[in-house]
Amino acid sequence: MKKSLLFWLYFVLSIILAIYFATRIITSHIGRGPISTVKHIEISSDSRDINPEPIGVAIGIRHGTQLRSLDLHQINNRIMAVPGIKNSSVRRLPNGDLKIKTEQYNAVAMWTDGSLYYPLSDDGTKIDTPSETPTENTIVFSGEIPKNLTETLNNLSALSEYIDYVNLVESRRLNIHTKNGIVIYLPENNPGAAINKISVLNQTHKILSRKLSIIDMRDDARILVQTKK
Repeated sequence: MKKSLLFWLYFVLSIILAIYFATRIITSHIGRGPISTVKHIEISSDSRDINPEPIGVAIGIRHGTQLRSLDLHQINNRIMAVPGIKNSSVRRLPNGDLKIKTEQYNAVAMWTDGSLYYPLSDDGTKIDTPSETPTENTIVFSGEIPKNLTETLNNLSALSEYIDYVNLVESRRLNIHTKNGIVIYLPENNPGAAINKISVLNQTHKILSRKLSIIDMRDDARILVQTKK
């Protein structure tokens, strides 16, 4: 008798739940009901410095927008077009909310075209958020961007306070342009050792404060210098 009552109790309950969920699905599909429109949009990022305003503009959705009219792929494409966004995903939750998760580029340096300065990510991507002046204590590159950017920045860090900008010569080696007008020709092989040698010379002889135009480090056996005329 108890088993029979439990069976009918579970049977009735399952019918009620089926009707409930079917009703929600149908009303949502036809644009009616509590979950048929966008109630809340959540934006998250891997960076604490995220500015949600341009992402919100790119999403272009107002509260109350019909869920059935949304194309999540198009929304995601618009978010990916926001400068500084590396990856993004858009999810529609069962309660009608939209959840947006973004990954931003990590700016580690800057690149200049001679007039504006663009942040550079650690993978060498130029981020389309230019400024008229470079960020303080940031190494600036001009022309071609080195492929091994992280290693290059680690090598340059010993001279960072003296560097105006750096350029890659014939995709092989670097020239460092200092703030007081000296050009340092680095060797193609082991530029880090040459930079460390310059750093030591500067500490002992203030070589970067002298009236020089060129310091040529391309020959391992000797250092060639040229004075300013």
